[in-house]
Amino acid sequence: MLSIEKMPTAISADKHPIHNWFNFVAGYSPEYVVKVIEDFEKKNGYRARKIYDPFAGCGTTGVVANSFGISNLGVERNPFFYKIGYTKVHASQAVQYLDIIHDEFIDAISQDLEISVNVLSKSAKEYLLKLYDEQSLIQLLNLREIVKTYDDIKYYMGFTFLSKLMEYVTTAKTDGIYKVPTSTKKAISVLEAIDKTYRLIDDKNITEYVGQYIFDSSIDYEIENNSIDLIVFSPPYLNNFDFAEMTRMYLYFWEDATSWGEISEKHRNKMLVNTTTALKLVRSKEMQDAYKFSLPQNTLDKVVPIVEELTRIRKENSKKKEYNLIIYPYLAQMRSVLERCYDSLYINGEIHIVVSDAAFYGIHIDTQEYLMDILQDIGFIDVSCIRMRDRGDRWILEKRKSSGKQLGEFEVIGRKG
Repeated sequence: MLSIEKMPTAISADKHPIHNWFNFVAGYSPEYVVKVIEDFEKKNGYRARKIYDPFAGCGTTGVVANSFGISNLGVERNPFFYKIGYTKVHASQAVQYLDIIHDEFIDAISQDLEISVNVLSKSAKEYLLKLYDEQSLIQLLNLREIVKTYDDIKYYMGFTFLSKLMEYVTTAKTDGIYKVPTSTKKAISVLEAIDKTYRLIDDKNITEYVGQYIFDSSIDYEIENNSIDLIVFSPPYLNNFDFAEMTRMYLYFWEDATSWGEISEKHRNKMLVNTTTALKLVRSKEMQDAYKFSLPQNTLDKVVPIVEELTRIRKENSKKKEYNLIIYPYLAQMRSVLERCYDSLYINGEIHIVVSDAAFYGIHIDTQEYLMDILQDIGFIDVSCIRMRDRGDRWILEKRKSSGKQLGEFEVIGRKG
């Protein structure tokens, strides 16, 4: 069994079928979900009937629930994550098309290619040519046109197949899905990548069970009341890492956005506000006040001085990021999600949240503590918090250091009484 320190990381995902079809570097491990499911059954004497993940990402919760034969629902607003996750929770259906997609890809590579990089928008072309040599990118675009002709689950399998092989072909150093154009690695040919991806995905021992995956924002998604036993998720952390930016390569390639501005308009503005790049719709004093006063008083007592100090720092140096403006929206939108979670649970249903604290300009943000306050204010009982691990410098930028406290990842737990 994986140690608790490794459970909030995706370090083991590459060792598990289906999960390894596409691994999200910021996700938690399959073993964590297994532990939550098994602990719930031991405590209650029955297995969870349905599991919900409101920030479903690439499908870890749903894939594990499938392996237990448990009904599951995932909601995800990032279009790239959604399509990957949909494929994985429908793996038993998707793999039926694997052989034919492989053969069609191989056949396409051997043909004369009429497509050019000029089919891309100006922004997409400039960005993608930092990640791929032109000939490889043309071949990938040709495969993309083939995938666009697919229907239903074959489309999702083709989407995931091509998205995975893109990792092998890029000259940019890859860490899960996070691409850094200035860091390079050795790439392999598209032809080699097709076979490598095929071998990775080809697995005959896949459970027949499939989950439900919804493309929507969990802030707004109306889930059925009294329908869920167990809620397991990890929201975007309040740390200014922009998941829309992290998937820009794929959003451009798959034509989900044609420019940086369109990424915000079509996608980022509909996601949880955890980054200063998502402030357009929440910057006004009216919106900030509305978010602020939706929070419990004991949370405000802790958070208001922090926001005031960050506001002071911002006023003293206009080049500083507007961290003061993301705290109220983040917590208020999380409250909205948690209220819907509470209503969806059966009596004795549980919620398990993996979350991190943060530090902005030397000021420590106890996100896990504020979420505990909100859970209790909503009506959850037996609210507790476990520190799962200390976090290293991997996710910490210079402007986030010097808070004097070691950042960590936590499991926040609550029960509906």
